[in-house]
Amino acid sequence: MVRAMNLRRLRHFDTLYRLASYARAADELGLTQSALTRSIQKLEEELGTALFDRTTHYVRPTSDADRLIRSARDVIAASANLEQEARGLGHPSGGTVAVGSGPYPLQPLLTDAIARFAEMHPGVRVTVTGGPSEQLLETLVDRRLDLVVCNRAKFASSGHADEVLCIPLPPEPLMLVCAPGHPLAKGQGDSADFPWALPRPAPGSNLPRGLRARFAAGQFPDYELDSTAACLDMARSGRAVTVVPRALAIRSGLHMIALPPSEVTRDAIHLLRNRSRSALVAAFVAVLKDVAQAETIPLNNAASADPAR
Repeated sequence: MVRAMNLRRLRHFDTLYRLASYARAADELGLTQSALTRSIQKLEEELGTALFDRTTHYVRPTSDADRLIRSARDVIAASANLEQEARGLGHPSGGTVAVGSGPYPLQPLLTDAIARFAEMHPGVRVTVTGGPSEQLLETLVDRRLDLVVCNRAKFASSGHADEVLCIPLPPEPLMLVCAPGHPLAKGQGDSADFPWALPRPAPGSNLPRGLRARFAAGQFPDYELDSTAACLDMARSGRAVTVVPRALAIRSGLHMIALPPSEVTRDAIHLLRNRSRSALVAAFVAVLKDVAQAETIPLNNAASADPAR
């Protein structure tokens, strides 16, 4: 029976579990490998179970470690929240908010939210991690992110519906954009006739009919990039067309073409249901919802009336 769990040892357990290497974990923690080994052994003695299988070639978590890691991370997160709140008694601006973002919410939704949040909490550190939505949700469940903003369809298929709270954000129209001198900007050609640049992972549904066969054959998009900013650079060069949320399309200065009304963002804020959240995380979520609402207000002359063909 565990009487008083040592938080420092739990952090050592979490780091070793994540890195699967005593050398890398010790380096990240600023410990010697022997000190980390003793700490893990002491934790195993307190728990009465082995947490890692060790050989000269690898370190692998046991099934008991797999069962305990999320609870350990909850304890670590709760402790961090407590420390953050305690510091906030005298320094209300201190702390960190760790955010995960899919490609479409990153700009301008999250960048605008961060700018507004920074005005309210100038001393707060905000980190943003990008990547595929499924990977970000896994990282959220592993307690390494405070929230994730991504397509809520990914949440439904992620297998974490019972662990994650999904707060839908107002939809925003998606716009096809291209350089002003592009043939599509002059009403010439079909969108399926030209190279496309899309953020990774590129969608496989709701594509124009002429592109579906190319996607099925693994030939679409022509450029699959890590961010909407990179896709806009390709569009700006005239080498490709891309699709981005309307607010970002307006700021890009590129030619915009309206897509069918069904083509909208379907983003949501994702939070762990049973994880304690700091006041700063709650404040960031509130700002994010306010910015999302403001950016979905209809804008006059936002796009060409001609739909992409």
